[in-house]
Amino acid sequence: QTIGRIVVHPTDPNTVYVAALGAPWNANPERGLYKTTDGGATWKLIKFVSDKAGVVDVALDPSNPNTIWAASYERVRGPWFLNSGGPGSALWKSTDAGNSWTEVKGGGLPETTKGRIGIAIAQSNPRVMYLMVEADTLPNAKVDKTKPKAKSPSGLYRSADGGATWERT
Repeated sequence: QTIGRIVVHPTDPNTVYVAALGAPWNANPERGLYKTTDGGATWKLIKFVSDKAGVVDVALDPSNPNTIWAASYERVRGPWFLNSGGPGSALWKSTDAGNSWTEVKGGGLPETTKGRIGIAIAQSNPRVMYLMVEADTLPNAKVDKTKPKAKSPSGLYRSADGGATWERT
């Protein structure tokens, strides 16, 4: 019911990726990243996380469109609330056009529960990437009022090495 992003392969217009966030008000199994190689006549689900986590963003590496970055986003919406984030929210990378996926962790990215993630890759230099990351603060078992409040790890992250390491900017 909800599409986060549509990306067309730069040299093959019959290959298209659709980030399907899914139904806004309930869990559904149609969430994930879909791919067509025949101009939309048929579609294949190439990345599924859960019936509560859809894919909200997808980007192709301009120097190698077989390298795909996808952001899954778990959220629960009700009439009076929105819970943004959960174990299904993550950054994913495929180097084989979506046949296999690896979750991108560490390297400076927040290690707490994540929410929505937005992806941008510089066309002029694909090794430069940006992520807008929603993430929880570290849980404090005991609140110490003498110390400053924990800073939120949410924000803009930049990579200069193709996503191997990240720095909050």
